[in-house]
Parts: sequence; C-alpha cells; structure tokens
Amino acid sequence: MSIEFEELTGGARRRPHEWLAQVRPRERARADRPFLYLNMVASVDGRASYEGSTKGLGSEADTLLLTELRALADAVLLGTGTVHAEGYARLVRNPERVARREAAGLAVTPTAVLMSRTFGFPWSAGLFAAPDQPVILYTGADGEPPEVAAPLEIVRMEGPDPRAVMADLRARGVRSLLCEGGPILNSALLEAGVVDELFLTLSPMLSGEPGAKRIVEGQGLPEPARLTLEWALRHDQELYLRYGVAR
Repeated sequence: MSIEFEELTGGARRRPHEWLAQVRPRERARADRPFLYLNMVASVDGRASYEGSTKGLGSEADTLLLTELRALADAVLLGTGTVHAEGYARLVRNPERVARREAAGLAVTPTAVLMSRTFGFPWSAGLFAAPDQPVILYTGADGEPPEVAAPLEIVRMEGPDPRAVMADLRARGVRSLLCEGGPILNSALLEAGVVDELFLTLSPMLSGEPGAKRIVEGQGLPEPARLTLEWALRHDQELYLRYGVAR
C-alpha cells in the first residue's frame, strides 16, 4: 500500500462567512430535530480551556469564526458551565451579521437555549440582562428562577433529555442549532446521537493544565463517535477543522 500526505498550504482564501455558506444548516435539518453543529476550541494537548476560560486559547480569528457560526443559527445551545465561564450578552450584535440574518429571514439574534436540572445559573450574566435576547430554559427543577431582563421561557422536562429537547425545538421552527459546549453537554449530545458536525479550532499552545477539561467530558461515550474531515483551514498558526459526525 502506498500512502501519501498532502501539505496544508496555499489554496483559496475566503472570509469566514463565505466558507460557512457551504454548511447550509437550515436546509439540512431533519424532520424530527434541528441540524446541530458543535463549535469548540482546544489546545494541542487537548484542553478546552485555559485558566478557566476559552479566552486564553482562542484568537481574534477564532472569535470571528464563532460569531459567524452563530449568525447561521436559529438558536444557540449553551451549557451551565459555559454560561458561568463566559457570561455572554446578546448573541448577535454586529450590524452586518444582523443584516445577513434578516435577509435570510432569520430573527436578528438567535434564541439562547439552556438545559439544566437546576436553576444554578449566574442570573446576573449579560445573557440574561439583554431585553432583546430570547432565552429558553429546559429544566426539571421546581420553583421559579429570579426575574431577568431577557424574555425567558421555562419548559419543564424530566432530565432534560437531549432528544426530547431537540424535538421540541424543531416543533418551534428551529432548524439550525449551534452548540458552544461545554464538554459535559457535548458528551450528552453525542451519546444521544443528535450531533451532525463539529467545528474545532486547534490552538497553537500546550496548556499543561492538569485539571482543564477536554472537549468531551462526563461518564464517557458508549462507543467512539466517528468523524469525517470536511475541511481544514489555516490562519496564522491556528487550524480550523470541520468534521461530519457519522451516525
């Protein structure tokens, strides 16, 4: 067998939203759930955060790609730990991206989607302070959360179960769903078999942090998730990998 390797240099140069036009997530939605794509950043030694946040791993280019991925989505799924670490604000604010969304028939900003067994969120975070940022929280918790400025809808659901959440979102007209982690949420979604693609930024650093999580954490997957490489892009020293998730 003769095996040859291809060098990742040269080729077309395009702006992030031009590359992402190939993804077409809304067109690829299933009848029973949205098209779900994960976006994560990791160091070369596999850590998904540095000093408790992704900010120490990503670059301006990585942030740009993330915000363009958000601009494609009807909704953005966020884990409890991610909201604690990142805080957030309104998910799409850039006027050019807002204009592209409106031209495509989308709301000006995606709906934020949360899944949690409790109300253990940082309710003072920017995500809940934006009066024009819709939020849906799927939870099995009793009681009521505190009052927040964001329009917040509570959906009571045991677990909550990822497949049931996906079915409910699809019934609401959500066709494209971006998940920004965290690692435990990623594991639950992969185990449920509802992930279609993974966008992974490989940060050119060795973190060396022994306690930092990987992009998938928890109890472990029942079997490995097999991936197909859709593209590999480069900017400066970072690599941007897009994988299809085999079902």
